[in-house]
Order: sequence, then C-alpha cells, then structure tokens
Amino acid sequence: MSRSMYASRPAAVRRLLAVSALAVLALATAAPTAALAHEGRDVGGYNFVIGFLVEPALEGQMNGLDLQIKKAGQSIAGAEKTLKFDVTHVQSNATRTLPIRAVHGAPGHYTADFLPTLNGQYRFKIYGDIQGTSIDATFESGPGSFSNVEPIRELMFPVAAAQPRELEGAIRSAGMGLGAAGLVVGAMGFMAARRARE
Repeated sequence: MSRSMYASRPAAVRRLLAVSALAVLALATAAPTAALAHEGRDVGGYNFVIGFLVEPALEGQMNGLDLQIKKAGQSIAGAEKTLKFDVTHVQSNATRTLPIRAVHGAPGHYTADFLPTLNGQYRFKIYGDIQGTSIDATFESGPGSFSNVEPIRELMFPVAAAQPRELEGAIRSAGMGLGAAGLVVGAMGFMAARRARE
C-alpha cells in the first residue's frame, strides 16, 4: 500500500490496520514460546516431543498428555496400540496408568486425558514398543522441559475459591473434631451413669 493511499484512509481504519499488524506480530513471537514448553528427545530412533496438552498447566483444570512421534521427519501412526503411559505426581509419588489415544486428523499425535488435582512436578513415562522397537523413556516437568502444574489460586479474581483438596481437608478436619467431641461426650455420659449406679 502506497503512502498516499494509506494517508487517504480514515483514521479509524489506519488504527485498525496498525492493531492487526501488532496482533500478528504478537502471535508470531508467541508461537516459539509455546513450543519451548515441551521437551524433545530421540528415543529408540524416534523423535518424541512431549508435554502437557494445555500449557501452562493449572491445578484442578482438565489437561492431558501431548505426545508427537516422528522418524526421519515422518509422523508415526498407530503407536497408541503398543505404547503405555504412566503419569506420576512427583511430590506425592502417586502414579496412574492411562490409555493413550491417537488425536483424530493428526497422524503421529497422541494424548491421554487427566485432571491434575495437585500442583508441582509431574513425571511422564512412555513404554512399550513402536514397530518392534522397544521404548522406555521418562520425562519430568520443570526447567528445560515441559511446565510444572501451577496453583490456580493466584489467578482467581476477584475472589479465590477453595479448591477441592482444600475442601476435602476442611471436611476431614471437621469430621475428626466431631469424632473427638463425640468421644468426650460419650465418656462423660459413661462416668455420669457409673456415678448414678454407685
């Protein structure tokens, strides 16, 4: 567009064009950052790129495995039939095996759905085989890899709602308190009955 044609446009249109250009630039610079939130590694001659399906990963928000597998630049389809996936919350050492499924319309792209209920570091283990090649690889979230699961409380606005684990803790504490109070009342009743008999 020539300078004269640009100048002849109404001010509102020029502002819209400028904002659009800035938005495109922002998307272009943000894309590499998103890609860096995954870890890439060669495993048994295959290139794995792995991370959380949604990053940054947030506590209490639906998420899952994001795995892409290629060899010599070619996407590898059908690996969901022969690979297994274990997810571990590192701090608690809780582990679960989840089924891997292929992402529809994206050959070589796989996922496994789960909802991380605790923040912190997670470990992903992929094992089994691909086309007869044995696979056993472990990836951990953190610096230089995919993101840890972040607490969501800091992002809540205007009021921070209690998370399910916090509610569970409060209910458990209340239950223990009621149980202790019941024991005290029972003991007092027993002593009163005993004194009455004497």
